[in-house]
Amino acid sequence: MTVYMQSTLELRAGDMTQFEAVMKDLVALVEAQGWRLITAISQISGRLHTAIDIWSMPDLGAYERGLTALRTSPQFPDMAKALAAAIERETVVFGVRAGWVPEGRE
Repeated sequence: MTVYMQSTLELRAGDMTQFEAVMKDLVALVEAQGWRLITAISQISGRLHTAIDIWSMPDLGAYERGLTALRTSPQFPDMAKALAAAIERETVVFGVRAGWVPEGRE
C-alpha cells in the first residue's frame, strides 16, 4: 500500500542556495530507495521561509531505507551541516490516500 509523507520545513531566513543544492542531492539519494517526491512547495503566504515536501513511498519500510541511505552516504556529514544551518524545525507526518480523491490522481 502506498504511504504518503508530508515534511514541513520551517527554515531560517537567509540565502537558500546551499539548502536547495543539498535538497537536490537528498532527493536523488532517497528516491533510489523507493521514495518519490511528488511536489515541494515554498510558501508565499502564512509563515514565510516554510517548505512543504510531499512524498510517496511503496511502504513504511522505504522510509527507513531512505534514512539509512542518507546516513551512510559519504556526503552526509556536509549535508547534515547545511540542513542544520537552514532548518529551524521539521514536522513529518505519514498517511494513506483518502477515499475522496478522484480515481486516476496520485
